[in-house]
Amino acid sequence: MADEAGLESVWIPEAWGRDAFLALATIAHATQRIKLATGIINAYSRSPAAIAMAAATLEELSNGRAILGIGSSGAAVVERWHGFHFQQPFTRLRESITIVRQILSGGQVNFQGKVFQVSNFRLAVQAPVRTIPIYLAALGPKMLRLAGEIADGVLLYLQPSSKIREAIAEIQSGAEQAKRPAGSVDVAAFLPTFVSEEPEQAKQIVARVIAYYVGGMGVYYHRKVSEIGFKAEADKIQSAWLRGDRVAATREVSQALVDSVAIAGTPTECRSRLEEFRKVGVSLPILSFSVDNQQAAQAVRESIKTLAAE
Repeated sequence: MADEAGLESVWIPEAWGRDAFLALATIAHATQRIKLATGIINAYSRSPAAIAMAAATLEELSNGRAILGIGSSGAAVVERWHGFHFQQPFTRLRESITIVRQILSGGQVNFQGKVFQVSNFRLAVQAPVRTIPIYLAALGPKMLRLAGEIADGVLLYLQPSSKIREAIAEIQSGAEQAKRPAGSVDVAAFLPTFVSEEPEQAKQIVARVIAYYVGGMGVYYHRKVSEIGFKAEADKIQSAWLRGDRVAATREVSQALVDSVAIAGTPTECRSRLEEFRKVGVSLPILSFSVDNQQAAQAVRESIKTLAAE
């Protein structure tokens, strides 16, 4: 349905459930034109060589539709799930992206960095004809500047529309430092989304997503939401979550916080919110769904029907 509606891309996340590349390879065989993106894979559980091989394979299977979305993730995933030390995320991402680009260019790779050392490596199959776009997940100023310096796009999350221009300024600073032309970096944002004729239901579902990230994903999103002006809410959400009360944590997500970082409500409300994000510089809004299986298909259908033309 998304392919036929002309949507730009589909983004498959990867945390502790499905493998993003396998899911996208399956989608590649069922679609014709929609671009296929990892949204996101982390830079710890695969080496740069493994990331490059997977991206090249997806590019081949999809006839040139692959997008690589990559980020550092956080200690909760990297250490508790994958068993790696969550160290040097900034350096690791910079080196990973550099090596992946070199491998995908088809040449022999020699790289000596602080995290990775690669000697005389060359992709053993034909390199992709086109340059596979690489999007970097970034929220803090340092990572935003890195995206401006080396990435084709940036992936924002829980970034309020009122702060998007500040994020873009950091991206442009990195681009200027690398002497890249203005507009080199596509600005994408994951937007928790639920469209419904029952706005309270829509906002409640999105509030659960926000509560999960603020309360259950370590300290990073709590700090981020605090920094964007919702410290009182963030503290209450985290406190309720840590004592095991998910319902209370969701209840502490304010209407203002939902309206700031998400697209939730009636079709009219959602169209208006999507336009707000576009006006402040989000060139690629990504509708993000985190709902149970009974709601998921219908939620996606309604959102595509309502927002695809936007």
